[in-house]
Order: sequence, then structure tokens, then C-alpha cells
Amino acid sequence: MKLLLLLPLLGVAGVMAMLEPRPDAPPFAPPDMVRIASGEIAFRPFGNFSQNGKTRTPRRASMTVPGFEIMKYQVTGGQYAACVADGACEPARIVLSDAPQTGVNWNDASAFAAWYADQTGEPWRLPTEAEWQLAAAERHGDSGPDYDAADPGAQMLASYENGITLRRKADPALYRAGAFGLNSNGLADVSGNVWEWTDGCMQNGTLAADGTVAETAPYCGVRIAGGVHRAAVIDFVRDASVGGCAVGLPPDHLGFRLVRGE
Repeated sequence: MKLLLLLPLLGVAGVMAMLEPRPDAPPFAPPDMVRIASGEIAFRPFGNFSQNGKTRTPRRASMTVPGFEIMKYQVTGGQYAACVADGACEPARIVLSDAPQTGVNWNDASAFAAWYADQTGEPWRLPTEAEWQLAAAERHGDSGPDYDAADPGAQMLASYENGITLRRKADPALYRAGAFGLNSNGLADVSGNVWEWTDGCMQNGTLAADGTVAETAPYCGVRIAGGVHRAAVIDFVRDASVGGCAVGLPPDHLGFRLVRGE
């Protein structure tokens, strides 16, 4: 008898479950991810440093970077367009669905990360400078002069020449995702012609007698983009090739990829 009474109730519950709205589908197919194992890098902050009143470049220091997950490809125009359509991202001037989204500033990239985290229920963010360097592996570029180049004029000239050597020539074209191949970690298009926003800030500080950083303070109105060489770019700039690169040679294009995790 009890079973007979329960059957109608179970039927009603089933119908109600069918009528309940289902969670929204993801805005696009989940991106391919690459797991980067914890590793050691030789890192130095990017910015303005002095030692005994003279401009100097910090010595590189060994740093352990914990493992993390990062997008295999840079965020594409098609993926970014979904954020724009949802009203969470600013429209970009040029959108190619199967090419990296360029013409975005640091705030745009951060807005996309926050939106995608809300869409998926997972934490997404820009990589730190150290994470980007570890992930970039052999394609990480640093045009900074050696610490031993003590003369400020020689340092500036060395930095410019190093940047020219690393960059070769400007390339304003946009290419389909994957056009620059994979690095040794399996990441696509690292240090192609799209520089990638990181969460790093330009640093100002002083050096100890051995050339290591003694004191430093971040200036986060200028953010660091990783690429053929590192670039310090004002956070609201979308096209550094026409201005807004705070230090060094400007990137050809500005784009980004995200890390999944806190």
C-alpha cells in the first residue's frame, strides 16, 4: 500500500526535475591545458634598480616555481567574443575567431579571467611572471644586460641590442593559433609575435653589494608581458606598437593565456 502511495510522488518529483532549468552550457569547448611541473628558474625582476646611486640590472637568482596548469593556446578571438557577447568584456577592434585575441589590455585580460571563472566555477587567472618563464622554457626572452655592465649608458645600449637580437624584426600580421609551433613544454605559440600579459608588475628598488635585490616596490600601473623579450606596458594600453611601452622595445601584439588554479 505504501509503495502504491509513493509511486505518484516519485513521478511528480521526476517531472519537476525535468522542468528545473539546467546549468548553462560552457561558453565554448574547454581549452586544452598543459601541466607544468614544479621547477627551478633563474629569475630577476623587471624594472628600475640602482646600486650606490647608479642604474644597475639585478643578478638572476634561483627560484622554485610550484607546478600549475596553463592553457596550451592563447585565448582566441572566438573565446574572447563570448565574453564580449555576455557584456563582461570590452569589444576588441580586430577579432579573428581562430587566431589569438590581440588588441587587449591587462584589464581586458583580467576581466576575461574573472568572467570565465564565473562561467565554469573554476579559478582562472593570469600567470605570474615566474610561472610564465617556467612555462615558456627555452622560448623565454630577457633582453636585460648582464649585471657586470655597470655603466648606465652601456646598460641601455646592451638592453636595446639584446632586444633587437631576440626580436629580429616587427611582425604585424596575425596568424592562426598554433602557427608558431610548440615549445618543449608543449605550449603553442610561445614567443611568436603575440606577447602575453602576466600578473607581474614593474619593480623599482635597490641592489645589495652582490647585485641581488635588497629592496623592491611594485608599480602595478605598468604590467609585464612575456614574449621574445619581456616588455613593461602600461595596463590600459591595447596596442603597444603605437605607444605605451614603459621600458624597452614594444610588442607586436598583446594577448594572453590563463592559468587554472588559485
